[in-house]
Amino acid sequence: MNLSPHVRQLVSAIADLCSPEKIYLFNAKQNLENQITSFKLCVVADTGNKAALERKIYLELDCELPYDLVLYTPSEWEKFRQKPHAFAGEIERKGVLLYDKAPPAE
Repeated sequence: MNLSPHVRQLVSAIADLCSPEKIYLFNAKQNLENQITSFKLCVVADTGNKAALERKIYLELDCELPYDLVLYTPSEWEKFRQKPHAFAGEIERKGVLLYDKAPPAE
């Protein structure tokens, strides 16, 4: 997949805004030239108010491409990613990890 600079810029802006643990690209629509025309991100971020953080991302961060996001807290992510039929598990298995705050394992 040819990752759009718009996707990269938004991921960087989200990382700066809320210091998430992870950001996955889990759905991207492409045109006939394989250019992304819209996309969905999964953001795993430590927050006490998911609705407020989601609203803040949408209101403060602009992107030239239409996007949507799903937000998990770290505890929700750990709980649901391990369940066989949970959406979080599917995102982890099939999505593309674009940002990981954790240092690489040695």
